[in-house]
Amino acid sequence: MFFPQIRRYSVQVAAEIVNCLREGGPVVALESTIISHGLPYPANLEMALSVEQLVRAHGAVPATIGFVNGRAKVGLSQGDLEALARPGEKYKVSRRDIPYVMARQLTGGTTIAATMILAHRAGIDVFATGGLGGVSRPFELMDVSADLDELSKTPVAVVCSGPKSILDVARTMEYLETKGVPVATLADGPKTLNVPGFYTRDSGVASPFVLENTLEAARLVHSGKDGMRLENGYVFCVPPPADIALPAEYINRVIAQTQQEAEQLGVSGKQLTPFMLGRINEKTDGLSVKCNIEFVRNNAVVGSKIAAELAQLRSSLQPVHQPSKNPAPKPAQETTRKPARAVVVGSVALDSTSTVSTVRFQDSCPGKTEYSVGGVGFNVALAAAAVGGPQHVALVSGLNQADFAGKTVMAAFAERGLRTDGLIHLAGRTAQYTSVHDHRGDLVIACADMAIVEQLAPQHVVAKLEQLDPNYVLMDTNVSEAVMDAVFDSCNGATRLLVEPTSGTKARKLAQTTRLGCFPENRVHLITPTVLELESLYNAFYAAGRFEAVSSWFNVLDSLNINSALRNRLEKQPMARQYLEKGVLQQAFQLLPYFPAILVKDGRNGVVLVEIVGSETAEDAQSAAFSVLHRGRNGLGLLVSHYPAQKIEEHSIKSVTGAGDSLAGYLLARLAQTRALPFAAERGALVHGAQRAAVASLQTTQAVNYGALAREIT
Repeated sequence: MFFPQIRRYSVQVAAEIVNCLREGGPVVALESTIISHGLPYPANLEMALSVEQLVRAHGAVPATIGFVNGRAKVGLSQGDLEALARPGEKYKVSRRDIPYVMARQLTGGTTIAATMILAHRAGIDVFATGGLGGVSRPFELMDVSADLDELSKTPVAVVCSGPKSILDVARTMEYLETKGVPVATLADGPKTLNVPGFYTRDSGVASPFVLENTLEAARLVHSGKDGMRLENGYVFCVPPPADIALPAEYINRVIAQTQQEAEQLGVSGKQLTPFMLGRINEKTDGLSVKCNIEFVRNNAVVGSKIAAELAQLRSSLQPVHQPSKNPAPKPAQETTRKPARAVVVGSVALDSTSTVSTVRFQDSCPGKTEYSVGGVGFNVALAAAAVGGPQHVALVSGLNQADFAGKTVMAAFAERGLRTDGLIHLAGRTAQYTSVHDHRGDLVIACADMAIVEQLAPQHVVAKLEQLDPNYVLMDTNVSEAVMDAVFDSCNGATRLLVEPTSGTKARKLAQTTRLGCFPENRVHLITPTVLELESLYNAFYAAGRFEAVSSWFNVLDSLNINSALRNRLEKQPMARQYLEKGVLQQAFQLLPYFPAILVKDGRNGVVLVEIVGSETAEDAQSAAFSVLHRGRNGLGLLVSHYPAQKIEEHSIKSVTGAGDSLAGYLLARLAQTRALPFAAERGALVHGAQRAAVASLQTTQAVNYGALAREIT
């Protein structure tokens, strides 16, 4: 496999990007002048985040590039993006400006030229942007964008919508030809022969090359850069979609008028392009800027596909005599490639469970130890497979198939007939979980060695989800924040998402994710925390400022109209009064905009379900101990229902390790039978079934009572 050398120099490359490049995965560079100079705040920040989201959704890792306080960064954090997006003086950084910006410790957005330089330093081959710079009109000014010269000496492929329409497109093409830069247009119809004109699908200038698809584009880069070691860049022009492009006659007339104004006012040089773009935006009532944003988004998708195709080409041509020290993850041996109704993204581990008769810290305690395959992700998948059938459930997780723990895990999959087409082989140590329980089965202490799960690359997880095409995904929070965001992006359509918080510490990572979304644009449809995990979630979201989003979070709470009338009704129920006194319901209410259905597990007290519902929803009077429906505004309502724990003899409890996982697995399997939203009219039956699954697992030393679930529940 071809592995690009990651040359750091003075460039700070995000760890996710470094890992992806080392594994031979696809990365797409993104410029930042559109953030710093192209759009007002907060539209610029929203645009930047949405473009990164699109890249992830199409299986690649985004690498937005810019300068922050003089530091060249490849892969900007949320704080970096905020710094570039907020109003204030920002520098527009091209090749000539780089040393000045670094020396003066300035913050600025990178042009195409500077973005290409930093992308190349990091080892990134594909860069998606809006429009290409070029030769200005009138050409007698000899105003040629530095982007063109950079393309002649920096081997990065630039995916764009062609040269900006305000430029002299014909002379721009001639200049690139002189510099030896291949320019190709990706055909999206039988009549595609010319270079697009940015705002328009056809500039009237013939394209040097026309390609049929992104695979041909990847082959072109692979042949030139990898095969011949040519040092030039590549330009791939993507005609804007017909429903986005502007009529050529209309935009050309606006450009001509604006050009005349610039000449009359004597605007030239570095001020010409921003002047013209600003005036064109005014003359088109903002339509030109809206088109620009959509072009960037469309090109990001095409760039992601090219990067993925290029990574695949390099992977398939790995030399046998040059084995990689860091091989890219590969799937475990597959049992089937059929779609799965339900997919779990999370951890699989070798579990060591010890039960002691008497707990004595700092001393040896007599007891017994049993080994089994576990991990939250595996336990949930196993329970879901028992309820819904093993052919309908897949686990996406990482393990080392070559070590002892990994071999034990694979044997367990084979024994249960579980699907293995979601597993990803990774270097490192397969996860292991060691726990100690008292004679009642309650957890005393545990050690979780789950580092390998954090190594899962977002693009590999997304690729698995696309391959498996599930109705529902359940994610446990052992995975990295980058994987969480990738899963959020992937589940932004018909696929529904459940989250099992795993632990209070791990659940706090959700507060740091950037793509969680608030109702009705929520990515998570159901979360299943314990009372302690709920408190941890609340504290983390409060500390992260997630309860300060007025336009999203507050508007949802305002529509729910949570008031004293609701509190008075809840206080009439003894159990609800306890939850109010402990702050459980208040915490759930605050989190509802991010998690519109929260099933809080409270051990021997049962579960309490807090949901955002429609105004037509009825209380669950039959199945629940109490059910209170509060009608808000804008067609929204709030439903609080309590379901007591099912009775079980104390002496029959063997272990509590997998009770919560079994509950989640049951819910996943039942919900995944369709793409419907959580609960609806079936909430009582679903919750009671999930509680039966938990009770079945309490009565065995194994985390999941597979036989009982398969036999009695189904």
